[in-house]
Amino acid sequence: MVPVSSRSSKKDVNRGSWTAEEDQKLAQVIEIHGPRRWKSIATKAGLKRCGKSCRLRWMNYLRPNIKRGNISDQEEDLILRLHKLLGNR
Repeated sequence: MVPVSSRSSKKDVNRGSWTAEEDQKLAQVIEIHGPRRWKSIATKAGLKRCGKSCRLRWMNYLRPNIKRGNISDQEEDLILRLHKLLGNR
């Protein structure tokens, strides 16, 4: 049986798409406090999101050092050479 406190807290969590405002709040708090203690970051940002959701949003979409776009020819060659060497694992 799930404790009452766990059930009621899940109702307060936003499970929909992230808004630009939420992205901005998350980025501002991470800039100040750094990318750690995600549950605390969610609270400090005033987001109705769980810590895991904030971490995934940051790691997969908002991090400044995410490489976007197509891979280069050199990267493709490296992948093919490594696959030929190591095969499927």
